[in-house]
Amino acid sequence: MFADLTSFDGAAFYLKDKFQLLRYDCRGQGKSSKPDVVYSLEDHVLDLKEILNELKLTNIILVGLSNGGRIVLEYARRFKKVHAVVACDTYDKPSPLLKAKLISWLRAHEESGPLHRFDIATPWIWGEEVFSLKSELILSYRDKAGLTLDHVVKNLILGALETDIEISEIDCPVLLVAGDEDLLTPVFYHEAMLLKLKLGELAIVKSGHASLIEKPTIMDKTILPWLFKQTNKQVRE
Repeated sequence: MFADLTSFDGAAFYLKDKFQLLRYDCRGQGKSSKPDVVYSLEDHVLDLKEILNELKLTNIILVGLSNGGRIVLEYARRFKKVHAVVACDTYDKPSPLLKAKLISWLRAHEESGPLHRFDIATPWIWGEEVFSLKSELILSYRDKAGLTLDHVVKNLILGALETDIEISEIDCPVLLVAGDEDLLTPVFYHEAMLLKLKLGELAIVKSGHASLIEKPTIMDKTILPWLFKQTNKQVRE
């Protein structure tokens, strides 16, 4: 939720020379606009629609992580000209437990500021290996926690608490990627989502909630083979 497009440099490396690649910051993130309104799922989806329409892109494959996973799922539900979707470490319906987790982040921020919010959220986000071997990655994000404006933190979290996605209405193939150590949106969330999808597959990977940031090689080893399978199907058809 608090990442920007540079967070995915490692994963994007594996896509170059294979696909025409578009990355962008959602509203509230990175260099995008940061109005003081709740950043709703609908707003995120319509922002993406505007970008794709402006660039006249077709044969679209969407990849999203966490809240980005929600955006690509809802986009594919609304707009049928999507070839395939990859949704990582995400959810279709904000459960009472998930809402409680996210609200605890907001309360920590309101009571004690961005570093406290970051420290409360951190155990829910990162996997064991990151804590053991890549502590500098966590510290780099902690150093940036205070750069996010207060109203942006509030509006991003409140937006994540809203809106159920009827993923059974998605017509294109969907790959769900779930970190086996994801405590925020656990594997069983994704297993339940899989049962609702018309053309769904589930890959369980060794990571926490931020799979593509923790282990960019997931793009190469798990996602790309699935994407190539989908593009080959289209060629045969």
